[in-house]
Amino acid sequence: MKSIKFTHSLLAVFLGSVLTSSALAADLSVGKTLESTGQKIDKSLDKAGDKIDNSLKKADAYLDDSAITAKVKKKLLEHKGINSRDIAVKTEKGIVHLSGFVKNKHQAAKIVKIAHGIKGVKSVKSTIEIKK
Repeated sequence: MKSIKFTHSLLAVFLGSVLTSSALAADLSVGKTLESTGQKIDKSLDKAGDKIDNSLKKADAYLDDSAITAKVKKKLLEHKGINSRDIAVKTEKGIVHLSGFVKNKHQAAKIVKIAHGIKGVKSVKSTIEIKK
């Protein structure tokens, strides 16, 4: 965002000097063309800024999801009796997806409960199966 503000400031200085020189030349048609060009540049910069903002939001969401996945895996490693190597954890938009195999339904329920306990988790979807 700082670079966008700097770019806007630089553009304002540039356009100001161009408009001043065109006013000194007393050519109004050139001034109008430059004003139109300046407006087009401003719109282009705004669009570019919006794209950057959207990209940053997506990156933040991805990092949040990665952090949630890591926290769930860490908590699973802390629980004895749960073989966390048999459990896959994936997070998308705050929704934790669990899959894999456990020895019994109590372990499956415990894993889901652990995932629900992590900050930032919106919901948990489990396809964990019982090994027979």
